[in-house]
This record gives sequence, structure tokens and C-alpha cells, in this order.
Amino acid sequence: MDMKLIFPGLFTLTLILGACQTQVNSNATADQVDPLDISSHDSSERPQSNFYLFANGSWLRKTEIPPAQSAWGASSTLHDTVLSRLHRILDSLSLSSNAPAGSPARQTGAFFASAMDSGGIEKKGYLPVKPELDSISAIQNKAGLFHEIAKEYSINHAPFFSFYVSADDRNSRLNAAHFDQGGLGLPNREYYFKNDTTTLKIREAYLAYITKIFTLLGQSPAESAKSAKSVFDLETAMAKISNTPVELRDPIANYHKITVVSSPEIKKLLVVFGISADTILVGQPGFYKGLNRLLNTTPLETIKNYLRFHVVSDDADYLPHDFVDAKFNFNKLLTGQKQMNERWKRMTTLVDEQLGDNLGRIYVQQFFLPADKERIGRLVDNIMATYAERIQHLDWMSDSTKQKALVKLNAIVKKIGYPDHWKDYSSLKISPDDIIANIRTTSRYEYDRAIAKIGRPVDRSEWQMTPPTIDAYYDPTQNNINFPAGILQPPFYFSSGDDAVNYGAIGLVIGHEITHGFDDQGRQYDADGNLKEWWSPEDAKRFKQRAENIINQYNGYVAADTFHLNGNLTEGENIADNGGLAIAYAAFKKTPQGKGNEKMNGLTPDQRFFLSTAQVWKMKIRRERLINMTLTNPHSTPEWRVNGPVSNMPSFYAAFQVQPTDSMYRPDSLRVKIW
Repeated sequence: MDMKLIFPGLFTLTLILGACQTQVNSNATADQVDPLDISSHDSSERPQSNFYLFANGSWLRKTEIPPAQSAWGASSTLHDTVLSRLHRILDSLSLSSNAPAGSPARQTGAFFASAMDSGGIEKKGYLPVKPELDSISAIQNKAGLFHEIAKEYSINHAPFFSFYVSADDRNSRLNAAHFDQGGLGLPNREYYFKNDTTTLKIREAYLAYITKIFTLLGQSPAESAKSAKSVFDLETAMAKISNTPVELRDPIANYHKITVVSSPEIKKLLVVFGISADTILVGQPGFYKGLNRLLNTTPLETIKNYLRFHVVSDDADYLPHDFVDAKFNFNKLLTGQKQMNERWKRMTTLVDEQLGDNLGRIYVQQFFLPADKERIGRLVDNIMATYAERIQHLDWMSDSTKQKALVKLNAIVKKIGYPDHWKDYSSLKISPDDIIANIRTTSRYEYDRAIAKIGRPVDRSEWQMTPPTIDAYYDPTQNNINFPAGILQPPFYFSSGDDAVNYGAIGLVIGHEITHGFDDQGRQYDADGNLKEWWSPEDAKRFKQRAENIINQYNGYVAADTFHLNGNLTEGENIADNGGLAIAYAAFKKTPQGKGNEKMNGLTPDQRFFLSTAQVWKMKIRRERLINMTLTNPHSTPEWRVNGPVSNMPSFYAAFQVQPTDSMYRPDSLRVKIW
């Protein structure tokens, strides 16, 4: 993540978004508007055979993925609603000249105006990035290279590796400088080595994209091809020294505290980064040793070409249309999109990324009710209380570890809607007609904030998502759960919805994030957020045995064609999906509706709960995106986020009369229960 992205240690719900859920009237009763979409059901499917298709089959058949989307589902329509709201806010701000200079309204409006100034952008050509290109051309040696790399990081580029500032995993109250592997243009190392037809085509397209960028910068066809090949070969060499996505999931194996005095090279790098620290955290020392060898043996012109390409590629969306089109034409092989999103949608997203607190403050004032924040708080408390009971009754965990688990659970801090304190951007000079200069300004602001944090106490009130974000996350080093305002609305939360629907949807989300504190990664952090062993060896062994069963279960699921889910890559998210659903259901059974059996629109409370969960995950995804997910995404694909967890729950079997001869049936010996 750049300085504004989600730190690698955060565990997110991560939805595949497209975009507008019709808002349920907040005054409507369940009799007037049923938040469950019965029309999505497929009567030709049996819930006992494929529950996901039974719940969503009719919708899946009728739904066409919009050309500008790689997927379309329940959360996609909400995404469009939120984007439209943000666009209306930005449109009014960009057209207004009444706001005081330097005010959040004036800054945000000017930023959006500059992003929408396509005419001005076309006239400038690639001149806005020429200062960076000239600086790269002036590099003469390794010292100059280090200076250039540091400068690139300060303006939102990330060449060669990943750098960010976050809590020290073993001393979570203090911030530290983190250096991880990175610098690849393809999604991860697997794309450089897999030899199936799809991946080979992606590599060919990536090489063509690099070539196109050099052509647009004025190189001849022969020069462009040569430059592109040198960049691709360098990235392939970097991929060879990179860890696999599964290897990156082990927090202990990826924690190495390095003293600065032990490495002259590190000391030189920190000086140009403006970092004053005695120690840093290096996730993958082997990668950095290999990278140092590469930088010493690779021709300087190749290194310059790598930097040139990544500077332009990173900024391509804010350059003339030839650059925008070149980047999209490559990316569509990864996503399957048929056409580009409208400019206003892309630029609205950009403003949320760059000035998120300015925009988020206005958004929550207009679209997030205090009453909803209070009700979500009560839901979280109910689910936390249920979680405590579940831990106390676990039959595989010793009493001593249970007590420590309860201490950690009770220490979890809930953050709902938006931050208590907003960032102050008032010192930033934002121009209404220079988008790249504006991005440089906000990037330097975030970079300077990050550098200033190193060695200082962590501000645990700070958020890593903006308020309109339709997602949620658990932070293991802070032991907190975070639910932005964006996700606290239909189809996840209905102000007037019955408990079955809300516990099956937002209750699942809440349970999912809490469970991240106890999944294969989160369980290694204690109540204070420190990477520290607190389990007995016997309990840790029993947990790993159960987690291995989850891995085996999901390894057997097919996402697309011959592409199976990777149970090791998705282990943590699958544990959170299974635990989250089980906890949400147990909490629902404490409500008056959950205790009863009164039908609503022909469905029992339990049936409504499970159908609500299934409909939250309904999603139609292009084949290209599905394949990309299996290689890069720690989450399972939508069908298996539904059918996987429910097939482990006896209450689902009872609700839909699942029998041993049914496809959804898993023998009791294979059903996985951890939390």
C-alpha cells in the first residue's frame, strides 16, 4: 500500500465491488419491504444440492456484468450508490467558489476539478512527469539511485521494494519503519513463472504494455522493445528472489529486526529516506540481499528504464488518453473488463484515496445516522458476548489458554463509522488545474506524516480506511475491529430489517473481523497486539490440526476451469468466514426472533438468516477476475464463501433438511469447527 493503503498486516473483509443498492425506506416495516430478495432464488435448485445457487441462481441468470466492471453483485450496487453520493458532493464543491481558501471544501473541490480537467491534461502531454524522468536520467551511481528511490517514495511511487510505517509487531505501542519485498508490475511472483495459456498471454500483454509506454515517451519501436525487455527481465529476476504469497502469510517468518549499524547499505538508504532510527523491520532479508546483488550487477540504464516505466505507469491514469488506454488495455486481461469506467467514477475514487478525511467528514454528516452507529455498537457487543461464551465452551482448548483468549477478546476495541479526529490538510496547496502536482502534494503530506511517526507511540485512534469505504478490517497490532460507514447500510445492514437478515449479513461481517483475531495469523498476537506466544503447545497443535482441515476442505473447491482455490493462501479468511458465520448465528439465536419460529414470507428465522448470508455474497465474476483471485486473493470466491461455511454447520442442515445423500452434506467427521 502506498502511504494511504491498508498495511499488509490488516485483515480485511474485501468485497469485489462494482457499484447501487436501492435504499430501503428507513421508516418501512418488514411487512412493507422485505430486505431479503426472494426473486433471487432459483426454484430449480435445491438448497440441499447447492445452497449458493438456490439462494442466488435466478439473479445470476438474469444479471449481466456491466461492461466497465469485472464483477457485479450485491455490494456492487451499494458501491455505485456511494460513488454517486460522493460525486454529488464533489461536483458541488468544484463548482463553488464561496468556500474560504485552504478550507476542506475548497481543497477537495479543487482537487476534483483538476482530476476532471481532461482537456488540460491532454494539452500538457507527459510534461507533468518530466521532472521525475529527468531526475532518473541524471542518476550516475548507486548513491544517486538511492536518492532517486527515496524521492519516488515521497511522491507515491514504490520502486524495487515496499516501505511503510506501522506498529512494531513485537512492540506494538511504538511505530517502526517496515521494509518488505515488492517492486513487481504483475500482481505477484507467480505470474512470472506459471506456464498455463492464460498466464503466458498476460506476460505477453505486460511486455507489450511496457513497450507501449516507452513508445509514448518517444523511443523508436526498436528502442522501446529493447527497453521493455530489459525491464521485464529485471522484474523476473526480482520475482525469483521474492517469497510466495503463502510464505508471506507467516508473521514470525516475516519479522526481522535489523540494527542500522550492522549494514552500511541500510544506513545509506535510511539517510536519504530521512529516517532516524537505530533499528528497522525487514520482512524478507533474503529478498534484500538478492536485490542488492541485482542492483550491483544490472546495467544502470536498465535500472533507469525500470524507474521510468514505473513512474509513468503509476501516473498513467492522470496523463493523456494514450497512456490511460495503454494501461487499461493491459489490465483488462487481469480483470476481464470490456470498457473503462467513466472518468467521474475513477476520479471520485482518487479524491477519496488522497483527501479521504475531507470527503469522509462531509459524507458521514449527510449519510450516516447516529442511531445506526448506536445499533451497530449493540450488535457488536452482542456478538462479542456470544464469542466469549463460545470460547468458554470449546472442547479442544485448555482452561489456561481459554482465559488468555478471553482477555484478548475483551481487549478488542470497536471503531464504528468514522474517526474521532480528522486529518488536517489545511497547509496543503491544491490547484484546480494540475492533478499530478496535487497528487504529489498529498503524497508528500502522507510521507512526512509517516516518517515523523517512526519511533513514536502508535495513535490507535487513527483509521486505515476512509469513512465511505465498503469494507471492514481487523488490525492485529492494535487488536481493534473497524467498520466504516460505507458498509453499514444495505445490503449489509438494514435500519428496519429483522434480526435474521441483519445478523446474517452485518453480523457475519462483525463475527468475521473478530475471528481474524483468532485465525492462523491473528492468534499469534496477544491482547496488546504483540507478536507473542500465548497458547500452550498442546492447544496450538490442536488449533493447527483443525486449521489443516480447513485448508484441505477449500483445496477441493474449483473456482474456474482447472483453477482450484488455494487452501493455504485463503486459510485465514476461511477460518474467519466459518467462525464469523457460526458466531453470528449463535448471537442471532439469543434474539426474540431467533428464539422463536415464526415464519416471515414463508421462511423460518433460521432460513432467513442463512439466505441473508448467501445473498450478501452473490456475485457474478468474469473468468479473468476469478483466475486472478485464485492466484492473488486471500479470500475464497463467493460461491465457496457461502457453501463452504454452511456445510460445516449442523443448524444449516436442520434449517433445510440436508440429508446424507445430498451434495451439501459433509460427514460429521469432516465438518470443521474451530470457533
